[in-house]
Amino acid sequence: MKAGKSLKKCVFLFFIVAWTVGAAAAQTVERGHLVGNIFARDGKTPVAGAVVRLKNITSGAVSAADPTDAQGYFRLENLSKGIYQFGVTTPEGDFNSSELIGILANETTRISLALDVYDSAVQTAVQEVLREQAVEEGESRIGRVVRYNPATREAEVFIEKGILQLDDRVRVKGLQTNFFQNVDKLGLAGESVKRLFAGQNGLMPTERSTEPGDGVYVVCKKGVPPFFLTPCGIASVIAGTGLILSGVVEVPEKKDVSPFRK
Repeated sequence: MKAGKSLKKCVFLFFIVAWTVGAAAAQTVERGHLVGNIFARDGKTPVAGAVVRLKNITSGAVSAADPTDAQGYFRLENLSKGIYQFGVTTPEGDFNSSELIGILANETTRISLALDVYDSAVQTAVQEVLREQAVEEGESRIGRVVRYNPATREAEVFIEKGILQLDDRVRVKGLQTNFFQNVDKLGLAGESVKRLFAGQNGLMPTERSTEPGDGVYVVCKKGVPPFFLTPCGIASVIAGTGLILSGVVEVPEKKDVSPFRK
């Protein structure tokens, strides 16, 4: 009889221990870390007093590191596993990045960033585009197609406002046209250029045919709204471990549908 009671007691204790371990495991959150250095445009001069800010694109949770030290070093610990956008705040102003970082469980990602300050004309034009993206479901109309050359597959685009730059993500939309593409090349007066400003007519190779009057919109890259609406420049990843290369993740985009539209 005593043996039976002892057996029941052992079984009961076993279930208590198993439940406790299971509950603890269920509550464990997979976390990783991000460390790195921030430099000026030259990629060599450390920037002290800069704050790296991360935003989890799934949960929306924002994390901020302590200001960088004299070597430009920063560290963010215990980040939930996931995909993050990031930006950098300095005494000079805010810097967006068009890249995303993947934080992996039980891993430390290392990156180096270079801060590139816009000149005044570019800064004003970029801020105009970002402000409109914030209220227009991630899109900002910056111009229209004037004519299309099917032989060269190039559209002549008139820039109505803001700015169009290399590496921008654009949407070309009209009555019969609706597609997204990256801007890999721009031309002005027979020369290759990095950007086109309001009032200029330039050439942009297109992946599909376009029609005169089609609108040209700059859209948020990877479907993620900008971190800062009034940046003074851009923060670029200039180096990192092999982990950062596998951790920088593209968010899938739906073809022919704005990533901001349901």
